[in-house]
Amino acid sequence: MEIELKAHARDREAVLQKLRSFAVFDKSVSKDDRYFKMEKAGAPNGHITARIRQEKTADQNGRALEEKIFLTYKKKEKRLASGGAALEVNQEFEAALDNAECLEALFADIGFVPHFTKHKDAVGFYADTPCGKAHLELCFVPPLGDFLEIEFVTDGDVPEEKIAAMRKELEALVVKCGLALDDIEEKYYSELLAEAGIIKF
Repeated sequence: MEIELKAHARDREAVLQKLRSFAVFDKSVSKDDRYFKMEKAGAPNGHITARIRQEKTADQNGRALEEKIFLTYKKKEKRLASGGAALEVNQEFEAALDNAECLEALFADIGFVPHFTKHKDAVGFYADTPCGKAHLELCFVPPLGDFLEIEFVTDGDVPEEKIAAMRKELEALVVKCGLALDDIEEKYYSELLAEAGIIKF
């Protein structure tokens, strides 16, 4: 399970300085995502989606570490906090792939079609909180700009009271990075890309 939120980071360098002041560097990563969709009655937006990601990681000196390919399928949910703001609580299924060709052939045969692509350049950090270790990424997502993504990853279901506590910690980290709670973006990247006219549902 992922409990996460993201916020607009309009001053990238300022946020990066804040992150370096209290969080531990993880890695830099370049993510190229291809989304596929299949029509399904009753699903959000009338279809289900799956993602194939090509990921290249580097250390803080820019030295390449590894390249990976992942298949990811998420069951996404937005839950309202007491203040009315939404929090993403996603059930994620992920598998590493040697290559994507076999999967793409299967997708084509069972009815998945290419949906959209997304690129993301991110610098990752870890920070300890009373709710456990949080992962923070300062991401550039063209043409949308920079975002700070913060998440907790847990095994299995999470009680509502713990989700509420995690929400407070996520919001505290947003503020600690020099951002305002008003900077939190509740829409998915796909929705923002659609608003920008980059993709169509």
